[in-house]
Amino acid sequence: MDKIYGIDLGTTNSCISVLKDGRPHTIPVDGNGIVPSVVSLDKENLLVGRVAANRAAAFPEQSVRSVKRLMGTTEKLKLGKKDYDPEDISAMILRYLCDEAGKIEGGDIDRVVITVPAYFSDAQRRATMEAGKRAGLTVERIVNEPTAAALFYDQVKIASTDAAPVHREDAGYVLVYDLGGGTFDVSVLRMGEIIEVMASTGDTHLGGDDFDRRIVTRIMRQIKEKDDIDLNDHVPALARLAGVAEKTKITLSENAVARVNETHIPAPGKKTCTVSMEFSREELEKMTEDLVDRTIVCVEKAMDEAKLTPDKIDRVLLVGGMTRMPVIVSRIEQIFGAARMPVVDPDLSVANGAAIQGGIISGENCEQILVDVTPHTLSLEVLSDEDYTLQCTPIIPRNTQIPATRARMFGTVVHNQETVRLNVYQGESTDPDENTLIGKTELKLAKAEADCPIVVEYSYDLNGIVHLIAEQKGYSRKTEIRIDSRNPQPVSQNLSEIEDGEWYEEDEPEAEARAINFVTQRANTLIAKIEDKAKKKLLSDALARYEKALKDDDGDIDGIEDELLSLIEENAEENAEEN
Repeated sequence: MDKIYGIDLGTTNSCISVLKDGRPHTIPVDGNGIVPSVVSLDKENLLVGRVAANRAAAFPEQSVRSVKRLMGTTEKLKLGKKDYDPEDISAMILRYLCDEAGKIEGGDIDRVVITVPAYFSDAQRRATMEAGKRAGLTVERIVNEPTAAALFYDQVKIASTDAAPVHREDAGYVLVYDLGGGTFDVSVLRMGEIIEVMASTGDTHLGGDDFDRRIVTRIMRQIKEKDDIDLNDHVPALARLAGVAEKTKITLSENAVARVNETHIPAPGKKTCTVSMEFSREELEKMTEDLVDRTIVCVEKAMDEAKLTPDKIDRVLLVGGMTRMPVIVSRIEQIFGAARMPVVDPDLSVANGAAIQGGIISGENCEQILVDVTPHTLSLEVLSDEDYTLQCTPIIPRNTQIPATRARMFGTVVHNQETVRLNVYQGESTDPDENTLIGKTELKLAKAEADCPIVVEYSYDLNGIVHLIAEQKGYSRKTEIRIDSRNPQPVSQNLSEIEDGEWYEEDEPEAEARAINFVTQRANTLIAKIEDKAKKKLLSDALARYEKALKDDDGDIDGIEDELLSLIEENAEENAEEN
C-alpha cells in the first residue's frame, strides 16, 4: 500500500511527516524537518529551503519568501529573467520536500495531504491543489491546519500539565489557536470517536511577518533619527532588517531584553549604515498589542459560533511558531486558564496531523474519523422580494460540516424569461459588493410562466472545492458547472460544453443587456404586485416608454431610464413598508 505523506506548507517554514506503525513521524529534511519556505536563484540554479534562506539575506532581489500570502492571486514573482506564479514557487517547495524526504525514506513520494489555513478561500485552496499538481504530486486531500493539529493531539493522547492522560472519551471540546508566520486560524472541535469541527474562523493576513514589520519600522525610525537615512522601499535593507527583526522577536520570547547591533546595513546610494539599540519584551508587546487583540476577537467569534463559553473548553492547543511569545500564552491563559493548555510542538503538530489524515485515507488503522466544516458562506445572487435589489442568499452557511450538499428553490421573475444568471459568492454579507464573486454561469430557460421553479444545488467537497447544479423544474433544462476562482474575473465552465471548449465570459454588450433586463424585470415584478391602479398605470406607462426608447434608439434614453428607476424605487419602498 502506497504511503500518503502529510505536508504543512507554511508561510515561514514547511515540513513533511508520515505515519509509521500508527504514529506520525516528521522526516528530518534540512536536518530537523523544519524547512524554510524560501526559493532563491543562484545564477541558473533555483535553491530551496535552508540554503535558499541563507542566500536570501544577501540577495533579496533574487529570492522569494512568504509566498503563501499570495496564493490564490494573479501576482507575478520575478526570479532572474523569468516570472513565476505563486503556485510555481509553492510547487518548488513541495517538490523539494518530497525529493529530500524520498531520499531519507528510500522511495518516491507522490501522494500527499496538504494543510491550509482554515480561513483560506476557495481560490487559495484551489491554488494550493494546483501547486501540488505542478510539483507532480497527487493531492489526496486539503485539510485545515487547526483540524490537523487536533488530529495529532487526539492521536497521541498528550498529557495535560498535571500529568493526567487525556483520553478520547473525556477530551470534550478543544480550541486550536494557530498563529503562524503569515496566517491566523482558530477552530473549536468536539473530540471523541468522531472528531467534529464546531466552528472555524481566522485572518489570512495576520501572522509573524506582521510582528516582524513592527520591529523593522522601529529600527528604521532609529536610523532615520540618528543618520537621516530613509530605508523605506530599499529592498536590500528591508531584507536584512527582516532577518534581524525575526531574531529579535525570538530572543524576546526567552529573554526580557534583546540587543540589536548591526553594521554595514545597505542604504540608498551605495551607502551603509549601522544600528545599535535595545528592545525590551514590554516594548515589543506594546507595539504589537493590536495584532494580538485581533486574534482574541477571532477566538471570541469562534466561541460564539460554536455556542460555547470558555469554561466549556477542556483543552487549548497553541500551534504555530508565534505562540511561543509569552504575551500570547498569557492572553489565552486569561481566558481559559493555564491548566487547560497541554504542551504540543507548535512547528510539527500540523504536518503530523496531515500524516494521520493520510493514514486514514490509505486505510491504516488510526481509529479516528474527522468531520470538518466550511470556512465561508456560499451564496447565490438573487432579486430580493422586499425591496427588489440584488442580494446574496446563503446556500451553504459557513461552519457547515463537509462534505456538504445543499439546495434551494427560486422562481423566475417574468413570463417567458429566457435565462437565469447564476452568480456564486463567497462571504458573510447579504450585499454582493461586500462578498467575493468566485464563479458565474447562466441557465437557458424554456418558455414558462413567472415564478417557474429553479432549483440550485451547491456541493462542497472534502477539499473545499465548489460544484453547482441548476435545473428548471419540469422542463429538463439543466446546467452543471465547476468554478475556477483563481481568474481575475472569475468565470465558470459548463460541463456540457467542455468538448467544444466554450467558456462564458461577460463582455460589455452583454453586461449592458443584463442591466437593461434587470430594470425591466424589476418593473414587471412591481407592476404585478401593486394594487393601486393609478400607481400601476403610472409605472406601466413609464416601462412602455422605456422599452419603446430602447427599440427606437431614442436619444433621451438616459432620462427615460432615470424616470423609470425613480418610480421603481418609490414603489419598491412603499411595497416593502406594506409588507
